[in-house]
Amino acid sequence: MPTLRDEELAFEAQQGNTQAFADLVDRHKGRVYRTLFQVVGSDQDAQDLAQEVFLKVYRSLAGYRGDAAFTTWLHRLTLNLAFDWLRARKRRPLQVPLEPPPDPDERPVRELPSTEEGPEDLALRRDRHRQLHKAIQELPQDYREVVLLHHFHHLSYQQIAERLDSPVRTIETRLYRARLLLKKVLTEAEGGGGGEVRRGAAVAGCLLESGAH
Repeated sequence: MPTLRDEELAFEAQQGNTQAFADLVDRHKGRVYRTLFQVVGSDQDAQDLAQEVFLKVYRSLAGYRGDAAFTTWLHRLTLNLAFDWLRARKRRPLQVPLEPPPDPDERPVRELPSTEEGPEDLALRRDRHRQLHKAIQELPQDYREVVLLHHFHHLSYQQIAERLDSPVRTIETRLYRARLLLKKVLTEAEGGGGGEVRRGAAVAGCLLESGAH
């Protein structure tokens, strides 16, 4: 029997097919958990919220019409629930874990250095990663949100604007200013005095560049 697409399973679940819903949960529970963990920064909270997400999916499934891919619909629902949780508890929003979240369904993958990267290079790269992590966490909340939604959750400017109920131009401005702040912090951490991050600070990658939507 061919594997059903997410949308087909969703429509089956709408008709009361509990196995179809269980298949959707099994298929996407890992992704939902990882998204929540990246937002809330806590393994236990992410696990608890994942259960709430799928409970909300079950209750909201009747409203799913297939206008968007099921994964898009689920991702939007997951982020909305996570942001509501953060606002309700007034916690520090949008954590960026240094390490990937534990995933019982996947074997851990070791980070292997390239053949041209020695121990000192690897240690330096990890140090710069920590610097970037710290710099993002210290951004003002409005800036931190757009950075994480755009660069870590891969949402477009338009999607972020809809999520945060703000004009697209406001999102663009916040992201531009956030990049300037990150560049300044990382430059100072590298010991530079100018407005450009030295070549060695390339860990920030496109995050420090004025990329397109």
